[in-house]
Amino acid sequence: MKLLDLFSGIGGFHKGFEKAGFEFDWVGFSDIDKYASAVYKYRYPDAKELGDITSIRPERDLPDHIDILCGGFPCQAFSQSGLRKGFKDIRGTLFFEIARILRHFRDTEKPIPYFVLENVKGLLSHDDGRTFAIIYRVLTDIGYTVECQLLNTRWVLPQNRERIYIVGHFGRGSGCKVFPIGEDGSNYRTNKINVIGTTLNTGAKGTNSRHWVYDNDGLLGALSATDYKQPKQIKIPEATKKGYAEAKVGDSINLSVPNSKTRRGRVGKGEAQTLDTGMQQYTIDKTAIRRLTPVECMRLQGFPDDWNEKGMMDGKVVDMSDTQRYKQAGNAVSVPIVSMVAERIKDASN
Repeated sequence: MKLLDLFSGIGGFHKGFEKAGFEFDWVGFSDIDKYASAVYKYRYPDAKELGDITSIRPERDLPDHIDILCGGFPCQAFSQSGLRKGFKDIRGTLFFEIARILRHFRDTEKPIPYFVLENVKGLLSHDDGRTFAIIYRVLTDIGYTVECQLLNTRWVLPQNRERIYIVGHFGRGSGCKVFPIGEDGSNYRTNKINVIGTTLNTGAKGTNSRHWVYDNDGLLGALSATDYKQPKQIKIPEATKKGYAEAKVGDSINLSVPNSKTRRGRVGKGEAQTLDTGMQQYTIDKTAIRRLTPVECMRLQGFPDDWNEKGMMDGKVVDMSDTQRYKQAGNAVSVPIVSMVAERIKDASN
């Protein structure tokens, strides 16, 4: 199979499809962030780097057929923090580059069977729904049956991260093939992993703990310690009638706009709020408030701990700075959510 991974970041889509059992004999990836691409190259050395999506010429740069196209196209133009300029922002117009590539393969009579796109929740309501209507119309005009659903990372990991997933399968099929995916669907029920903790799972015995929590492949193991006889409580100013929110050991605190008079929900009860590129999220341990670590951010997105520690730049293996690792985590898709979607695609295509 062949995968075209657009706005590829550090490879979250690729990893998610792998976890769902997909095997690819060709992968092309496209991103303008050289540090994210360095991580991708380090993790997938056989993948072909395509550079800026606007420079991709399918007849020159891509094989004559692609099985799956995926991409988390830039969300800043549709997010609250990005002033929601939509198609007036050049980042918003990059969606039409995806459409250009899909249209090319349709016109060569080798249409890409499936695509999976991801964006922020605000895409649905931007410009009173007109922006999403345009996206939907463009994709259906190319010939795709389009499905979409809002999925939340908190279903499987302790991060409240709502994202819209758009799936297209070529042809005028009847009925839905991929969605809906339910939080409590029997095939996709997953125990939430505790990744914000003070004691990591090292296999030690005899510790004071409530339970050991493991991911299926052992990547996200962490210990939930409960030996807190006097847990620290902190009051965080909040724009509510109460005026503050209480944070306790194991909660997260978002300090990106500490003086805001309109913001609420800055304390995550036992989970992180949506990771962003600035990564001003903290947690309370037994002794102090501390910033989430890059490893914890990787876990909150469902990656292995060391996924973006290193990258490949100019033929050399280099270390990634914490600044880049935080940014990459904030921009990434959540691997287990992608895997859920990929599993449904696999079932539908069999």
